[in-house]
Amino acid sequence: MKLPSEISRTSIGSASPLHFERISLLFFFGLLLAVVSPMLAVDGELAVPTTPSGDAVAATIEASNDALELPLDRAIVLALRHNIGLVVQRYGRERSLLGIDAAQGIYDLNLTADLRTSTSSSPQTSSLQETQGVLSDENDRWNFSLSQLTSWGGGLQFNSNNRSQETSDRTQLINPLYNADASLFFQQPLLRNFGRDATNRNIIVARKDSAISLEAFRSNVESVVRQVSDIYWDLVAAQEQLDVSQESLELARELHEMNRIQVEVGTLAPLEMVQSEAGVAAREEEIIRQQAAVEDAADGLRRLLNLEVGNLWDVPIQPVTDPEIDHEPIDLKQAVDLALEHRADVIQQRLEIEKRELDARIAQRNKLPQVDLTAGIGYNGTNVTIDREAGTLIDDGYSGALQQITDRDFEFWSVQFNVSYPIQNRDAKARAAQAELFLEQGEWALRDLENSVLVEVRRTARAVDTAAKSIESARVSSKLARKNLEAEQKRYENGLSTSFTVLQIQEDLSEALSREVSAVIGYRKALAAYQLSIGRLLDEFGVTLDDPTSDD
Repeated sequence: MKLPSEISRTSIGSASPLHFERISLLFFFGLLLAVVSPMLAVDGELAVPTTPSGDAVAATIEASNDALELPLDRAIVLALRHNIGLVVQRYGRERSLLGIDAAQGIYDLNLTADLRTSTSSSPQTSSLQETQGVLSDENDRWNFSLSQLTSWGGGLQFNSNNRSQETSDRTQLINPLYNADASLFFQQPLLRNFGRDATNRNIIVARKDSAISLEAFRSNVESVVRQVSDIYWDLVAAQEQLDVSQESLELARELHEMNRIQVEVGTLAPLEMVQSEAGVAAREEEIIRQQAAVEDAADGLRRLLNLEVGNLWDVPIQPVTDPEIDHEPIDLKQAVDLALEHRADVIQQRLEIEKRELDARIAQRNKLPQVDLTAGIGYNGTNVTIDREAGTLIDDGYSGALQQITDRDFEFWSVQFNVSYPIQNRDAKARAAQAELFLEQGEWALRDLENSVLVEVRRTARAVDTAAKSIESARVSSKLARKNLEAEQKRYENGLSTSFTVLQIQEDLSEALSREVSAVIGYRKALAAYQLSIGRLLDEFGVTLDDPTSDD
């Protein structure tokens, strides 16, 4: 950006060496970023990871020529990579993603095993028992089951039960005795808790919460970009205001030197020297304040960039991005539509309403009776078979019991209905009413938020237009102030004015130039506020979020 004073001294259509130098610097930094920055995608967009990526916290960059020459886009890259607040937010985003995996655990195939062995001994209690006075039994059990939840709220379960019994009683014809069975059961709620909504409720909520956390992270990224942009332009403004103050000091010194010469030759009263000297002192004091403002803004930018403590906090920061850009008219209707579609807070509230709609549907269904269907089929087997011709029992061993199951010799099946319904059903009715109220509350909150967004977009759009008009007005004012100063200086040289008047008009020029600087920077900040209000600030700077859900 050229100083207002430089604008008046440079012809239209000419280019200063400083202008070409800044263009070269911007090209160099742009090329450097495209090659070495791991956060930049191939297409030039800045991809910001939303989950912990192991990046170093403190930023280390090289300064050249005893100054840190920094374009705005480079400042944003550093801030988004190293800002501590975003580092903390990434862990919350990772937890929300893991919450989806945890919720999906309801569909994990569940394997259970029941393994047991036991022995017992007791005295012989019957003469029919052929023992040596002590009756001993050994029982083994090895049962397995696999269960799986279905998306409609039902469940499938496969059971394999196996038992063996061995005794010292020799009157038992088959010893040991094996029993085995295999069965498949299906249980399905038919009214209450029926359907995908009820079954997948926690998964759906986890996904909505994950989407909400992504929008919250986006909002934090926008906040960082906005802060960096504002403090960057504050630094530019402080440096430009310092230049204005330095020019004002030079004008005062020129007047003071002119007065000194005229006093020495006796053509001017010594009082004029006092007035011009006071003007020089006042402007030197203003420069001290402006220098402090520059350092304050630079420290604020260093903090947002999280620069490594050391030399980088002592090297001056030199912004190289030109704040002057062309003003484009704003389509207010389109701006409001963009805001309602893209703003993170609006998206978050809509996702919250979708969660409440889900709970309201489930609560309405839960007012129905509990009716569960359970159906099962299976097959039994034992190691005992009968030789019908000989009339004897045959021991086929454990494999014989399994063979009877695979041959489906002995089957069983069952069908069962369980019905449960509280007569008053007050709990379910109250919960359904609460869910409806909660949903209505969320819808009204969304409407209020949309109205707030409408007001904010209209306000920021007006601020952009006002700032653009202020630039033109300030430039006219500074141009007229300079002409007024030139005219007053001629009057002073001809003895028709005083040092006090010239100093006052010099001050008017400085104030006009200062307003022009403030107007240009104000436009940049107003534009950033407008882009933030419509949810397009990240797009403006080519920032995207590198989130795992983008691969789904």
